[in-house]
Amino acid sequence: MKRPTTMFAMSISPVWAPTTQNLVWADAHSHLQDPRLAPHLPNILDRARAAGVQLLHVAATREADWPAVAALADQHPGLVISSFGLHPWFIQDRSARWLQNLRDRLAARPAGIGEIGLDARVGDGLDVDRAAVFRAQLELSYELARPASLHCRDAWGAMLEILLALPPHPAGILIHAYSGPPEALPALAQKNVHISFGGTLTRPKNVRARDNAARAPAGHFLLESDAPDLPPTLPAGVAPHLTGADGKPLSEPGNIPWIGHHLAEIRGTSAGDIAAQTTATARRLFHNMLT
Repeated sequence: MKRPTTMFAMSISPVWAPTTQNLVWADAHSHLQDPRLAPHLPNILDRARAAGVQLLHVAATREADWPAVAALADQHPGLVISSFGLHPWFIQDRSARWLQNLRDRLAARPAGIGEIGLDARVGDGLDVDRAAVFRAQLELSYELARPASLHCRDAWGAMLEILLALPPHPAGILIHAYSGPPEALPALAQKNVHISFGGTLTRPKNVRARDNAARAPAGHFLLESDAPDLPPTLPAGVAPHLTGADGKPLSEPGNIPWIGHHLAEIRGTSAGDIAAQTTATARRLFHNMLT
């Protein structure tokens, strides 16, 4: 995800491949509370449903957006599930009571913890603080047995050291937009860690993503939109539904079948198989968040 800018919408034909229609999909990671999407949320959700997306996981990023994330889950029961936490980009915005506030929020609803994690590229001198905030939230996810949704960028050594030293997670962990080493995937799976693939999987030059997609253990991979960020490369001649103020595409859950089509090609299987696998994995991972 990135910091919000304004955007406008474009209405065009569906972007998903014909072979993925009439299937059931799950979006394992999104930020539908993002201000860039708010004016167009009804259309975004309509397109998601039309694409067969029947489960949408919305992850918070800071205390200020927790109410909006909760409202989305309340307004769309059976479709939207929620997670609350502090994203590593926004730890400087936290209140003195942030951890107790997170506990209170989780006590009030069957939600997960996220988006949390490590990011060595921020460059604000708060890496030690950032690591402490991450560890506190990860420990809370173990204590409460809630699924945790993780972000990691340029900090894979530290992230893997932490995760592989812990016992298997009682509820499960999701590392979104996984770009770590493929060699770590079997060991992560043993720790009940899952990974998800988004729009970057459709980029032909993203060799690491394709390698990870090919080697991810069965039952431990999912699909994500990361809406509104990390949009997929669309088929030739197809324009995005949403673009930002800079004219660049924005991602949305309706893109999930198109991403799934690419994952199917990489793994040498059908879109139907990928839809069934990833949706079943999402429902298993998030089972205690479903109402």
